[in-house]
Parts: sequence; C-alpha cells; structure tokens
Amino acid sequence: MSRRWIQNPNRCTNEYLDGIEDFIEFARRHNPSATRIRCPCRRRCNNTFWETIENVGFHLVRNGMIETYSIWNLHGEQVDHASSSNAPRVDNVEPIVDPNDQVMGIIQDAFPFASTNINQEGEDDVPTPIDSAEFEQYEKLLKNVNQELYPGCESFSVPTAIVELMHGKIKYRMSNLCFDYFLGVFKRMLPTDNCLPKDHKHAQKVLHGLGLGYEKIHACKNNCMLFYKEHETLDTCPICNESRFKMTSQNRTTKIPQKVMRYLPLKPRLQPLYMSTHTATDMRWHKKKRVDDDVMRHPAYGEAWKEFDRTFPEFAADPRNVRLGLATDGFNPYGVLNQHHSTWPIIAFPYNLPPWKCMKKEYMMMTVLITEDPGRSIDVYLRPLVDELKDLWTNGVRTFDKSTGRMFTLRAVVMWTVNDFPAYAMVSGWSTKGYMACPVCKEDVTSG
Repeated sequence: MSRRWIQNPNRCTNEYLDGIEDFIEFARRHNPSATRIRCPCRRRCNNTFWETIENVGFHLVRNGMIETYSIWNLHGEQVDHASSSNAPRVDNVEPIVDPNDQVMGIIQDAFPFASTNINQEGEDDVPTPIDSAEFEQYEKLLKNVNQELYPGCESFSVPTAIVELMHGKIKYRMSNLCFDYFLGVFKRMLPTDNCLPKDHKHAQKVLHGLGLGYEKIHACKNNCMLFYKEHETLDTCPICNESRFKMTSQNRTTKIPQKVMRYLPLKPRLQPLYMSTHTATDMRWHKKKRVDDDVMRHPAYGEAWKEFDRTFPEFAADPRNVRLGLATDGFNPYGVLNQHHSTWPIIAFPYNLPPWKCMKKEYMMMTVLITEDPGRSIDVYLRPLVDELKDLWTNGVRTFDKSTGRMFTLRAVVMWTVNDFPAYAMVSGWSTKGYMACPVCKEDVTSG
C-alpha cells in the first residue's frame, strides 16, 4: 500500500482522505479492543498523546500526519528485520531540534539580511542593509543568545529559556500572575547567579527586539476622535471640548488619558510570513498549488476572488500580494463581574494560505484592541488601520522573500469582512434595524 499521500500538502484531495481512511482501518485491525490510540498528527500530538480513533481521524485531516511516519510501528505494524537484523528499532517521529538553534532561526527570520554587506542601488531583488537602530537590536539579540542561563549551562541561553516558557504560557493559557509565580520559583531553583528574568514584564523586554509591538493612541472620552497624526499634540477634543486627560493631583508628574486604544501595526505582522521559511511557500498556494476541479475548498475558488483578479490584474499578477479578511465582535472578558464592559478586538487573517492554515489562530493577527464599547464610532478607532491599509494598497512595503532570497514590494487588500449582523451594522455604517434593515435591498426593500 503506497503511503505517498502522507507527503501531500493538500489535505483536501481524495488521495489524502482515502489514505486517512486506510490508516484508521489499519489501526482498528491491529488494535481491535483499543478505544484510544496514539495520534500521529504533526501539529499537536506527534505520537505522544492518546486520542479516540474518531478524534485521530479529525486531527489528521486538520493538522496532517508526521511526514516521516511512513512505518506505522506504533500502531501495530511489524518492522521487517530481515534486511537489517542488527539494526535497532527506531520510532518514526519528527527529529528533535536544538532549542538554541530554534531561537537563532527566529532571529534570522526577523533580520533576514542583517549581516549582508551588499548595497547596490537600483536593483529590486538585492536585500538592502538594515539601518543602525535595527542592527543595534540585532546585535543585542545575538549577545543575549550567547548568554548562558547560568554559568556552565550549555542547554539553554536566556532567550531560549524565555521562548520555551512563553510558549508554555500561551499553549496552556496561563495568566501573567501565574507566569510570574512559576518564573520566581524557577529562578529560586536555579543557581543564584542565573540570568532568568524575575517576571513577565522583564521577560518581554528581552524579546522586545523581535518586534511585533503595539502603539497606544489616546481617544476622546466621547469617541469623537483619536489624538492621532494632526491631532496628536492637542489636550482637548476639538469636537466636544472634552479634556484628553483625567483630573489628577497637581503633584502628579504623568498625565492619565481618559481613554486609550491599542494599535498593532499590520506591516510588521505581514512581513514575517515571507521572512520565515515555514510560510513563504504556502503564501503562494492560492495560485501555484490550488487544484481547479469545481470543488469549493477555499475563497480562491469563489466568483468574488476571480472577479477581483479580473478587475485588478496588476495586483493579481504577483501571488505574493496578500488578500486579507477582517473580523470583529465585542465580548465581556469579566463575565458577570462587569456586565456593562465590552472589549472589541479587530482581527485580520491572510487568505493566501491553504485552507488548512488560513483560519488557524497562529495566522490571525489582532490589529486593533478597543477596551470599551465604541458604539457607532468604531470607524474612529479604525482610522490607523485604514490609513495603513491604504498605504499597503498604494505603495506597499519592501519585504524579503526567504524562499527566493530576494526583496519585493508587498501589497495587501481587504477582500471582505466577517461579522455577525449587529457588528456588520457598526463596521459598514448601514443600520440593520428598522424599515430598511436589509443591507442588500437597501432603499428598494418591499415589506408588509
């Protein structure tokens, strides 16, 4: 039985789905009384977790099988020792990667051409050197990578330990308070001259050079405007005359703003998709690897996508240009403790990726965080994102493509938004209540 389907990157093909059915049947036949088996999916379980047979099938469709697991010895297959009677039995699992090498790879992805000395003007595909500030950040990160966690520790550098701990924090949804507690425990366990940060705040400072920060932008208390660009230096709102800052003691040296939004720039979140070897090739999937067989597997098969390509052929000519979706909705992170609070994150996600990746949380990018209900003024808070999207459409941003080793101009467009009906009204500006509530019929509505 051929197992080439394991290497197939398109997990929607009949070959791949039939292969999963063959594997499930094989596992049932060799483990007739088992209710749970090892799950060989490559993104989550890696043959280390036990799942029900039905869940294993679901995981394999969603995450894919370990590409090196071609001999199913952990599921009952007998290894042929006739050809290698003296060879030890080795489990087919993904190779173990040195954590220090992983962190070094992250830094190289963040600064892909930091060490280049090429500076040829006029050439579009030559990586241009980074400026002095970025190079200083690069050197600082390299210095930290070479810093041992404690004298004599060869397994972990300071950034490696922090990345491992941060990964666990996110994976198991630890709060900052819980993370601070365990970080303090680990610090006391290690030798007294260790360099482990004492809390989450200091750990973030070590990784700050990798980018992906955010900007705080002050907003009017009544949601009239942002103190942004031409209004950045004002102390009162020119629309309602409300003060920008809260009334505090005269002895206080720092001013407290009435309302703050967080803006997470989109460009530095799109660029790593091409600076990383893991995603640079997948970002071309929608044009290079999709199979046109009249089966709807991805928005790229839809008529809206094809109509956009016909309308803007220059944008569509380069498959690396990013097509985004935008989604938002409000939720209450405090539950019943504060029933009047509402937080509104605005999420962007790239549709260039194949269908088994484009909607994964790893590739969803929060661009705006509004910590109070914006009401009908969500457009006020969207202004920084709209400005950046306009610039990405018109001018683009210079980006290094790791798969080709060349620079290109990355452009982006928002194809559509994804909202429930009330949020649709807030984002679009069309009222979804009353006589003309239908956003399709609009003024031509007929009702009784």
